[in-house]
Amino acid sequence: MKKPISLLILVSTAFLFSGCTAPTSTQKTNIQKNSEGKTTLVVPANTHKMSSYLQASQKINNNPLVTQLIQKALQDPSNTEPLYGLGYIHMEAGITNKNTSELELAEIYFTEVLRQFPGNQVVLQALYNVYYDNTLRSRSPDAFDKAKAIFLQIPERVRAESNPPSLAKYAATAYLQERNRQPDRQTLREILLAAIQESPHTENAYIQLAKLYSEDRYFPLAIATLKMGAESNQSSAELYKAIADTYTKRSEINGCSYENPTDIQNSGKYYQMAIPFKPEDQSLHTSLSQAFFDQNYNQLGLHEAQIALDIKPTKESISLKAQYLSSLGYHTQASAVLQNAVSQGYSLSEAGYHEIYMNQGDWKKAAEGFNAYIKNREKFSVYDLIKSDIIARQAQVPSWSLAKQVSVNNTWEQSLFNYWQARISADELKKTALSRCEKTEYFFYTGYQDLQTGKTVQARTKFKAAIDQNTYRFIERPLAGYFLQKN
Repeated sequence: MKKPISLLILVSTAFLFSGCTAPTSTQKTNIQKNSEGKTTLVVPANTHKMSSYLQASQKINNNPLVTQLIQKALQDPSNTEPLYGLGYIHMEAGITNKNTSELELAEIYFTEVLRQFPGNQVVLQALYNVYYDNTLRSRSPDAFDKAKAIFLQIPERVRAESNPPSLAKYAATAYLQERNRQPDRQTLREILLAAIQESPHTENAYIQLAKLYSEDRYFPLAIATLKMGAESNQSSAELYKAIADTYTKRSEINGCSYENPTDIQNSGKYYQMAIPFKPEDQSLHTSLSQAFFDQNYNQLGLHEAQIALDIKPTKESISLKAQYLSSLGYHTQASAVLQNAVSQGYSLSEAGYHEIYMNQGDWKKAAEGFNAYIKNREKFSVYDLIKSDIIARQAQVPSWSLAKQVSVNNTWEQSLFNYWQARISADELKKTALSRCEKTEYFFYTGYQDLQTGKTVQARTKFKAAIDQNTYRFIERPLAGYFLQKN
């Protein structure tokens, strides 16, 4: 993704201005040191037409190059090279430190150079950085118009690598709306549409506009916007990733991605399109592995998880591989990979630790991990509550009292909580299980309770039904397989 200021490329100034006169003057300058030992120049008022600005440069910026460039400017007042150098130093410092005075000096120096060398592209690009940042920070009311005027003078190939002026205006407007608590989504969308018109080959505007559409649940518009951007930017990993992420988000919007297999398929397709342009992006391989598992392409999912691990063997990437192996029944491999993750700093308190041991039926280690998991936690999900009871029963250890600390996020979780607390029946819970995800949980948890009361045949039927929902990454799926095997 392109940065807001994408033109900050330090170029040697020696050959920027072919019409510049080489230094010829041998005029002496008065060099002094202050009480702190800093070298400064005494700039006589009439030795250079920009003497007052040269003096200001010394006062505002301690970079030793400033003194050298001022000395060079005084030696040959007709040479614009040191003025560009000063402008560049002030531009970088002003943007980095959010210093308005530095940026004002940068604008002055760049403007003077352009007065003598109109249309010089390096200076125009540097000046655009100043106006872009001033627009971004809302420093002056005319900064946006100035940025637009300069942007039009920059070659199209350079504009394609830069953020257009309206993108800075969008960021500034969004910030003000949030600060004033006066949201106006339509205004933001119009600004982003203008940014796309200013630079159709810049990906950021498409991505931000699609994000607004997605947040408002206008998913078809979001996807169409991103695909339009991809037509103009066919080598943009960020756009393909944004398309894939949007399909993923749409699949999950109603709480169960497995109800939307086409969206899952499309997300995988666009993650695959993004990877050739960013093959070392670990997050792309991780996301693609999840998309493969959600389609039951298990070997492809394991392959992508391994690539993610090879790119950077972090505790997260190693543990993810372990969880996948565990869910597929490769318990020996999963245990080995999990121990590797632990050696990399993966904690017993992570949910994945006790879930891996739940899958393989090592309930003592699952209890050990769950005990670490609940420490220093004040709130728990209904799934934490259910896991605590299952682990305690299977490991034959004292149960953990979590019910009073459970928080629920939706109607289904409330129903599941009520069932587990024996406030409603299995039949009542069944009426609220609408999606494949909810049905997976209904069949497994009621099946487990049936198993505890000796209704083995009924439990087995429900465990099989839980597996048949094809919610491939749900922990209830391998657990159902485990209890089927044991009973």
